[in-house]
Amino acid sequence: MKRPDTFLEPEDAGAIVMSTVRQCDTETVDLTACCGRALAETLPARTEQPRFRKGAVDGYALAEDPGDQPFDVIGSIAAGDRRDPAQPAALKPGTAVRIMTGAVVPPDIALIIRFEFTETVPPAEQVRIVHTDSSSNIAERGENIRLDEPLLTPRRVTPADVGILASQGYARVPVFRRPSVAVFSTGTELVAPDSETLEPWAIHDSNSYQIAALAEEIGANVVNYGILPDDQQQITDAVKAAIDTHDVVVCSGGVSMGDMDFLPTALETLQAEIHFHGLAMKPGRPTLFATSGGTLIFGLPGNPVSTLVQFEMFIAPALAEMQGLTYTPRETSLPLAKPFSRGKTDRHEYLPGYVQDGKIERVTYQGSGHLSALAAAELIFRIDRGVTSVPAGGEVYARYIRPTD
Repeated sequence: MKRPDTFLEPEDAGAIVMSTVRQCDTETVDLTACCGRALAETLPARTEQPRFRKGAVDGYALAEDPGDQPFDVIGSIAAGDRRDPAQPAALKPGTAVRIMTGAVVPPDIALIIRFEFTETVPPAEQVRIVHTDSSSNIAERGENIRLDEPLLTPRRVTPADVGILASQGYARVPVFRRPSVAVFSTGTELVAPDSETLEPWAIHDSNSYQIAALAEEIGANVVNYGILPDDQQQITDAVKAAIDTHDVVVCSGGVSMGDMDFLPTALETLQAEIHFHGLAMKPGRPTLFATSGGTLIFGLPGNPVSTLVQFEMFIAPALAEMQGLTYTPRETSLPLAKPFSRGKTDRHEYLPGYVQDGKIERVTYQGSGHLSALAAAELIFRIDRGVTSVPAGGEVYARYIRPTD
């Protein structure tokens, strides 16, 4: 088995991954099931909005500009009244009609005066205008959107989008199929989190749960197959079955040069095309990427911090692209609060940190197996390949890994 290459730049690796991605098919789902899904096409407006001249406030509708004289109130119009929008109010000079927000505004009405800008003139059938708006308080037909104009373009559907679609009569919505992702953790030393006993040599599997959560967050349908023991045949058989039934397969562990690292050999046995194995980055040096047919296969290192970093950089963009979306990481450049130095500079190094007073503070971190360090981290920052030290105040690339307040 060839030693993983440590010269491939992360950006080049990302480009290789994205060059292999194919978008998922589309499907139509109920409006109630489309939130969070990726809209597959531009949807046009099915009706004008508003559909008719509409009252924007509760008030008195007038056919003429108000003067000092009181108006006789001769009737009322409410939202939902079965009224032909073309039917005039036929108000005579000096008369007004009460009108409610959302009601059809007759074509001969010029403006609506808010109730609060009027006063009643005894015997309570007349009103006098005491103030006017600069607006007519009338929403004209189609002023928000015209028939067949673009309503929503392809994007992840938000709750507000659901409301927009409902307002236009979309009960069924075209979306991209969610990519199907199979997740494995490899290692005989692993046990499930719900195991009743934990032998002295054992550790809880965290990677498969972390990967599954990350993939679900970006819209994938995930099957977490849990733990595979360090057995060549079992790993080969499980990966083959996953390749046959999923769009993406993600394995953590078993990808480096140890005696129990069986994934590369399994992929060779299955005649998968290995596009790269090894990166010039820390953590993540032995990361592997392969394809078999249309299935993407990621082999991630077993250390859990590395798993998160590799998912963020390579798998998340691919899953977004499969849904017709563009993954936009929250990137920035920030100064370090304290100086940083290191010995080896052969790889780009990614480290956890958080922002305080506009500067990056390092999290206490013992290496890529130190998963609990991520509890205090809000970003990862990068020390570039070839860089030995960065002074306090020196700016570095940073990428947020959790929502900020």
